Amino acid sequence: MNRRCSQIALALALATAAICPPCAVALRSPVSQTSSRLPKPSEVNPKMSKSQQPVREPLICLWQHNQEVDIAPLVKELGFNTVWTDDEAYHGQAWEQTHMCRALHVPGVKYVIPKIERAAWGWTHEQSRASAKWIAELSLEHKGIIGLYLNDFYDEIEEGHRTMAQWREIIAAARSVNPNLKLWVPHYPHRHNENQAYDFPYDAVVFNMWDDRMLPETEKQLAIARKQHAGKVLIGGLYISASGRPNGRWLTEQQFKNILGLFVRETNAGNLDGVRVFCACEMIQRPEYVRWAEEVLSGLKPPHGK
Repeated sequence: MNRRCSQIALALALATAAICPPCAVALRSPVSQTSSRLPKPSEVNPKMSKSQQPVREPLICLWQHNQEVDIAPLVKELGFNTVWTDDEAYHGQAWEQTHMCRALHVPGVKYVIPKIERAAWGWTHEQSRASAKWIAELSLEHKGIIGLYLNDFYDEIEEGHRTMAQWREIIAAARSVNPNLKLWVPHYPHRHNENQAYDFPYDAVVFNMWDDRMLPETEKQLAIARKQHAGKVLIGGLYISASGRPNGRWLTEQQFKNILGLFVRETNAGNLDGVRVFCACEMIQRPEYVRWAEEVLSGLKPPHGK
């Protein structure tokens, strides 16, 4: 490991117990109207060539579900511009108290994508509806909120924790406040999501390779997802480890580089809109993944026209 990586590893190790200080003021810097924001659906003409489409930078995403972790060293080292945040269900908390606010004040972070948490993990339907409206309201003022993630959409239905009707009510709650806020859903090959109808309003997809036994199929599965979600925002997501995997396996160096490298190449080719790494805690716990990610992400090209 070179000296720079050693310094970063030390910084990350020291960051695990740090909590970002509460925001003193709400974020008010507008998002660029040319290259930074995601275009509205009406602005994207499918008949236009890639070079004619509105220019936007790739979303380089970090999942952070432990708010006590200081992600600033990771953002600085790897260039993450988007954080998938983990706020509690809405209970009257002020903007300055939110994970969204703290994440947007980390230097380098431009965007956040908060989520509706799983009912399986304790969120009631009323909490979910209220949180959807709250986040949609915040997004009207804070332009760094570029989406709302409906966590484990089909898993919730298949496992009996929500119904499709309940999801539609949550979607309607968000849409009633800000119809332009992008609704994100997952696509899990290991859950055979390619067989799902996706017959509800959604705008963006994170293609998640969770099961490491399926990694040899990543390119094939991604092609299926691209066809299924044509016209939607699509990013590639990987899991460094997952507790439900056999033996709790962590990705090997080669597996990690192969899958992240594929997502980088597909992003450069215009077939993906970015990548997501799960998660911050694991990168801090195992700093070698920081080094490997830096090597692979250095291959990202700037968007055409910038």
